[in-house]
Amino acid sequence: MPISAKEVTWLEGKKMQTRMIDSSNVVWVAWPQGGEPLMLVKYRGNEIYGYVGVSRQRAVAAAHAPSTGKYINERVKPHFEAVRINA
Repeated sequence: MPISAKEVTWLEGKKMQTRMIDSSNVVWVAWPQGGEPLMLVKYRGNEIYGYVGVSRQRAVAAAHAPSTGKYINERVKPHFEAVRINA
C-alpha cells in the first residue's frame, strides 16, 4: 500500500538517522531522530518500505545486526505494518 501525501509531508520535515548496510538485500536502514516510531528500509531493488511502530531501539538493532535482512524478516515483518514508499 503506497504512503499517503500527508505521510510524505510528515517524513520530509523529519531528521533521519541512516546506516548504510553491507547486505545482498538491504541498502540502508533509517529512523527518525524523534517523534513517531518508524523504521525505513531501502532494498536493493530500490523499493523503500516504512515499518510503522518500530522503535528507534529496534531500528538500531536491525541496522547493526549481523544479518539485517534476517533480523527484519524475523523480528520486524511479522509484527509491524509495512507501507511501501515510492521514491
